[in-house]
Amino acid sequence: MFKITRFGLCFWLAAASVSMPIEAHSPEELAGERGGCAKYLGNEAVLISSGGMKILFDAFYTNSYGQYALVPDTLQKALIAGEAPFDNIDAVFVSHIHGDHFSVEPTLDYLRAQTSVKLFAAKQVVDVLIAAGAEEQVIERLVPFAIEAGDPAQTAELGSISIDVVRIPHAGGERRADIENLAFRVALDEQVTVLHMGDADPNDQHFAPHQAHWDAKALDVAFPPYWFFASPAGRSIVDDRLKPAEAIGVHVPIAAADNAAEWKSRAGADLFTTPGETRDLINSTCNPK
Repeated sequence: MFKITRFGLCFWLAAASVSMPIEAHSPEELAGERGGCAKYLGNEAVLISSGGMKILFDAFYTNSYGQYALVPDTLQKALIAGEAPFDNIDAVFVSHIHGDHFSVEPTLDYLRAQTSVKLFAAKQVVDVLIAAGAEEQVIERLVPFAIEAGDPAQTAELGSISIDVVRIPHAGGERRADIENLAFRVALDEQVTVLHMGDADPNDQHFAPHQAHWDAKALDVAFPPYWFFASPAGRSIVDDRLKPAEAIGVHVPIAAADNAAEWKSRAGADLFTTPGETRDLINSTCNPK
């Protein structure tokens, strides 16, 4: 049995509308087959690249809580420096404020170094960055979402990128109720649409009221925290409500990297377990550099 002490759960598993248009990418950048590439960096940190566009989820954090993969130093340095494949990032997304998803110092380091990137996050995250001394040139690129649980989706646009956001309560019940956990559905032009769920609670009562939202746009890839594959209820949310063409589990404990095949077999699903690994999305072939 694998014990996830942070949530106090045991799983048997291998288990405000905002508009910010920017200069669109050229037709040459958007040419080619529909699809893209997902590169795993650690815990729930994922780089999505498609059609000349790139976005990052939950990539700047420093706390492993003793059991989750940190972004390796080599990748973190390349991130901050904007080195390939982390060059020309369009947007960064932060699902919530916890230290295995977000830390102030590396986030500010990145935004200060990469002066064209916008950050989309819960207001809770943005407030902390401002309180920590973010300069005006950083603050003007912060896009906060103030959403209560049960509120309808909010939307934003960034050139050819469309963003839909709902608040799904954090796993752990009432003791996590104050955490603004956001599920970001991001469509990169007509290339690929992905859903990053943060630490969403696998309880259908949080998802059922948003069924019209889930059905409004075909979903290519979902990145649920792996505990969604640990129960029939969680799996039903993914398969019957979200309906992605494929799902790749994230937030997998470090222990999984040593026995990835067994964890994937028990989960009955694909999982990201080793920082640096990649997955082809739809028709594309990843360049794993």
